[in-house]
Amino acid sequence: MNSFISIPVAFIFAFLSIIYIVIDLFRNKGKRFGRRVIFYSFLFYLTGVIHVTIGELTFPSQQTYQGQLIQLIPFYFIYDFIVVKQNAGNWFLMNAIKLSFYNVLLLLPLGVYVSLLFKVNRLSRAALILFSTSLLIEVTQLTLSSFGFVWARSFNVDDLLLNTIGGVIGFVVVWMIKNRIHQKNKLKLAS
Repeated sequence: MNSFISIPVAFIFAFLSIIYIVIDLFRNKGKRFGRRVIFYSFLFYLTGVIHVTIGELTFPSQQTYQGQLIQLIPFYFIYDFIVVKQNAGNWFLMNAIKLSFYNVLLLLPLGVYVSLLFKVNRLSRAALILFSTSLLIEVTQLTLSSFGFVWARSFNVDDLLLNTIGGVIGFVVVWMIKNRIHQKNKLKLAS
């Protein structure tokens, strides 16, 4: 009889984050509180990303997955939309659209954090950070899945693209808001 232990990675990360926050609050009472609150929210955002992308680790590992799905054709999800709509109907099409939308949403907050928390000001640098983060997620999922520690996952270049696009949207929105505030402050100083 095989017995498996499943470890919810996000729960452990959240628990460690809460311990960190409590210690940090006692250590740095009142110092740069606004920035620290943003960092705390970033920790909980990371908890959500870990939960969605990894879920639970299973020990001992389950069987290793042979023939992992690796999709390297950019914008293949558009072809999927067309084929699914023609062959499978509206429910599958809506599910495919929903999954693509979730991929855009996954790193959208990270684009905001890259600008606000990590003070990245150039779009090219932000896009590189966002793409690298998405690549790390995809490689981690594929690796853990290959060794049977998580449920079978695939490596999908469309996930990289959609995650990066979502993060860039978040970054650009914050950049536009910061520019607008800067322009208003310039007008106030000039008058």
